[in-house]
Order: sequence, then C-alpha cells, then structure tokens
Amino acid sequence: MRCEVVPGSPRLIVSSPSALFVPPPESGSGPGTVKNVLESSRRPGRFVLTLADGRTFTVAIAALSATGATRAGIELDADAVAFLGRESAITDLSDRAVNALARGRKTRRELEIRLRRVQPDVSLIAEALDRLAAVGVLSDEDVAHAEAAARLRRGEAPARVRQVLRRKGVEGRMVNEAVSAAISEDGFDELASCRAVAEKRVRALGAKEPAVLRRRL
Repeated sequence: MRCEVVPGSPRLIVSSPSALFVPPPESGSGPGTVKNVLESSRRPGRFVLTLADGRTFTVAIAALSATGATRAGIELDADAVAFLGRESAITDLSDRAVNALARGRKTRRELEIRLRRVQPDVSLIAEALDRLAAVGVLSDEDVAHAEAAARLRRGEAPARVRQVLRRKGVEGRMVNEAVSAAISEDGFDELASCRAVAEKRVRALGAKEPAVLRRRL
C-alpha cells in the first residue's frame, strides 16, 4: 500500500483503499473454536480437546456432548469454555484419586490431603470425590470394615484399631460399627493379642537378660 499527502489538501491518497480495513476473522478461527478432539493415548476413556488459541482440556465424553464440542470447527462461547476448564480439572483429580485407590485402601480424608498437593481449590476436590463416591468407587465404610478386619486378625487391639480409623478420617459411628462387625464375624482373642504384642516387643529388644526384658516390656 502507498500513501501520499497532497500539499495544501487534507486528502490522503491511498493506492489500495481496501488495505486500510482489517478483514473480519474467518468463521471457525476465533479463540473459542475447537481445533481438534482426540482420544487420549495415556488415559483411556478421556478426550483431549484443543482450542484455536492453544488451550487444551482433557475431559470425559459427557463433557464434550454437554457443550457440543464434538468436532473441529465448533465455536464455543465463554460459558462453554469455562465449563470445559472446570471439567478438565475435576477429571484430572478423579483420575489421580482412582490411581491412588488402585494402590491401596484410602479414605476420603486421605485422598483430600493427597489432592491438595496439586489443587488448592477444595470445591473441585470435593466434586471429584463426590462423583467417585456416587458410583461406589470411594467408600469410607468399606475401608473401615476392611481395615478393622485385617488389623484385628493381625492381633491389634480394638482400641488401637479404632484409633487408627479415626486418624484416617472415618466418622466415629462408622468406626464403632466396623470394629464391632469385625469382632462378631472373626472373633477376637484378647489374650492371644496381648501375647502377640509381647512377643513382637521381645524380638525388637533382642537378646537381653530376663530382668531387663521384664522392665522394658
């Protein structure tokens, strides 16, 4: 484009007048436009949605259906993008919690503590854990019953088992019910439990004089 100012005239001569106007963006090229949707190769059942501005969201197919973001070229409004951002965060937390549960029994409180290391928003953590609880993946009651039974079989005293479960965040009524059920189902020999604890203590002390062992037991 070439511009000239005519002396003594307020006019501006432009060789290409159309160059003064910025053309409107092409349809399907705005920041909220879906660039592509691909199934995640690392997280089965998850889809990675990329917007034209580079933002990415990893969500379940239900979130894509809810926003209509099912193929490239779809224009999303601000509310839809915000929804996908929240769903992506919740999905990530849910997946982390499931991975932790796969490695061993965890109560809700234990998972909350773990997830706070990566997500400061407690509302997102609560939503993720609520969803897992709703489908039966997360259950403090199941953890309490399994832990109580396992620990009593190992010879731990009921009082000790209750203490451990409360520390894990299990609610008091649930703790008492779990311990009572475990005792009723498997029985509990208090004398055998005391003997097992004493024998373990003796092994830990090593070879000592009998008088020394009696003082330290």
